[in-house]
Amino acid sequence: MAKYETLIVEVADGLMWISLNRPTVLNAFNLAQWHDVKSALDEAAADDSVRVIAIKGQGGNFSAGYDLTAALGGDLAEPLPNAFRDYVDVGNDTCWAVWNSKKPVISAIQGYCLGGAFELAMACDFAYADTSARLGEPEILLSDAPPFLISPWVMGMRQAKHILLSGELVSAETAMQYGILNKVCEPGELEATVTRMARRLMGFAPETWHQNKSAVNRSYEIMGFRSCVEMGKEAFVTANVTPNALKTEFLERLSRDGFSEAIKWLQTRYVT
Repeated sequence: MAKYETLIVEVADGLMWISLNRPTVLNAFNLAQWHDVKSALDEAAADDSVRVIAIKGQGGNFSAGYDLTAALGGDLAEPLPNAFRDYVDVGNDTCWAVWNSKKPVISAIQGYCLGGAFELAMACDFAYADTSARLGEPEILLSDAPPFLISPWVMGMRQAKHILLSGELVSAETAMQYGILNKVCEPGELEATVTRMARRLMGFAPETWHQNKSAVNRSYEIMGFRSCVEMGKEAFVTANVTPNALKTEFLERLSRDGFSEAIKWLQTRYVT
């Protein structure tokens, strides 16, 4: 099994656990972590002993999404349209790898599950969370856009607009009502719940299960899912190359005061 810089990968009894392992930044995704997850998924695809894949985060959080500090510090050295496309394609390719996986993929969510990580979790075949989970697309508050636009396909219009146009985070219970999650567990029960589901899925003939997943996914693709995701990517690029006063001031505060203070300033704009 390969060694990964940003992950802990373990296989036991047919279940591969992919654990996002950057807890000091709430497992936020830099490009290396996106590449690592994609590589782990490729490894799982090639290993006949792996029947089910589960993705979780270390340190009590799934992931805070894209690592803005890493992006501005070098992952996105030239903020030009094609650079933004190349940057976000790395994450989107990983989400597509989950979507296209012939093996079941389950997201196991604790704590924060935000932005690009929220999109990754929704791309999974099943999504489980415990009651600590907080989910959403807070990058909207930064005049940004979700690059893997899956939300309108997972939930209803009112719920998708709440997530994508208000930037508010939702609890695990609300995410369950929105259709984002399959099940909400009490703290300490999440991994056991995911493992039980994995055992059930291992009972299926892999070829038959894959055909059924492909049929479901293809139904959404016929309705335009892939075009929607591509449109979302272009909306992300446009949002990031179109200047506005809010984003300009945020970036100035980020450079001058640091990430934490810049976020505190941003939050004052959205009084509820």
